[in-house]
Amino acid sequence: MKKQNQKVRVMAFMAMFVAIQLVLEPLTKITEMPKGGNISFSLIALFLASYLLGPVYGIIASLVCLGVQFVLGMAVYYGIASLCLDYIIPMTLVGACGLFPLWHFKQWDIPLGMIIIMILKTISHLLAGWFAFETPLVANLAYNIPYNVGTFIACFILFIVIYPRIKKFVQFD
Repeated sequence: MKKQNQKVRVMAFMAMFVAIQLVLEPLTKITEMPKGGNISFSLIALFLASYLLGPVYGIIASLVCLGVQFVLGMAVYYGIASLCLDYIIPMTLVGACGLFPLWHFKQWDIPLGMIIIMILKTISHLLAGWFAFETPLVANLAYNIPYNVGTFIACFILFIVIYPRIKKFVQFD
């Protein structure tokens, strides 16, 4: 019975993180790029899900968010290259963030995975600009780097502040 209760608890937390991300997405857009992409701290919910529940559940939560975003018209289809490189790969990467350990520095839990994932996410968006939109490199960099760096900074700061406060509530002993 304990294992079943644990599964229900994990599913409830996944649903909570998905709901938080979906609510924060339109509410926290600091900037909006013409063909998508924005500085937003809504990804914090998925980074937390990955570190607190594990990367498998983080990936599931991220892909559920992506599906709901398309259903609700929060994401736009620009073709298969954009679908894969702008949406599926980046959201899968965000969900997989928990694959990389936290670095414990003094009283802080530093999410090294978030740094690595945001670099890979940015590369995926750059590839989307190249293949899906045929954007020249300089314009592609000018388009993708600012909002990805802004999102990283916002999520990194929030993670450092929120993670230690929430991890005690999401323990599965």
